[in-house]
Order: sequence, then C-alpha cells, then structure tokens
Amino acid sequence: MPYAIECYAEHADLTESRTLITWKAAISLSTEVYPEGAQFFTLLEKPHVAVPREVLAWRVALNRIRIMPKRELPFDIKQFEDDWFVDYEAIAKKLNTSVEHVSLMIRAADKSLMSTVVEEIANAVLHSNQLKHEIALSLRKRFDD
Repeated sequence: MPYAIECYAEHADLTESRTLITWKAAISLSTEVYPEGAQFFTLLEKPHVAVPREVLAWRVALNRIRIMPKRELPFDIKQFEDDWFVDYEAIAKKLNTSVEHVSLMIRAADKSLMSTVVEEIANAVLHSNQLKHEIALSLRKRFDD
C-alpha cells in the first residue's frame, strides 16, 4: 500500500507515494549514516510540527547518503532473478533472515532511490518547520470518495 508524507494543514501530500518498506529503508539508512539524528528520524510516524534540529538531521543524512559509496549487497541479486521478479524468499532463506529485512537491504542499496526519498523527507520537514504545519507519514487511499 502506498504511503506519503501528508501536510495536515493543506490536506496535501508533500512527497510521492511509496511503499512503507521504502520509507523504512530511508529511515534505517539515515539512522545508519547519521546516528546522532536517530531520535528525529522516527518522528514521521506521528503527526507533529518539525523542529529545527529535525530539519538539520534530515539535511545531514541526505548529504551523507549523497556522498557515500555505492553499497554492495551480501549476495548477487542476479542469482535470484527469474524473468520479471526477484525471489526475496530465496534470498531470505539463504541469509537466514526475514523477507522484510531483505527488502530493506535491497532498497537501502539503491542510492538513487534513497537520495530521492530522503530529499523529499528533508523538504517536507522544512515545510513543516517553516510554516508550522503538522506532517506525518500517512497511508494513501487509491480512490478517495
């Protein structure tokens, strides 16, 4: 199901809609590259007005993600490709972990995706802080009545 960061005051999405696992990967990677900001990265889960240190934390994480080298996965993903899909269950079994963890690893290794997502988050947090609007990561409905 798609999730986006919503601005409650404007009843608008501030980001593209993405799967929850993609948002989790961005938060996890941000925490990894900037552990000092970890307390701010989980604030997206609940409606809140961003504070200046939260804006700074996301900007620092974004800059660190942009300059970090490409991540290597602990497996060759090509071995698990079959026509049009990747067998996440087979990877999880080989690594003795969960499918969700494999999914997080694969997304976090996509530097382009992570840079884009974290930049969207940083911009949404800046919007919240400057305009004093509440934001949160929200489930998006495919069809609104």
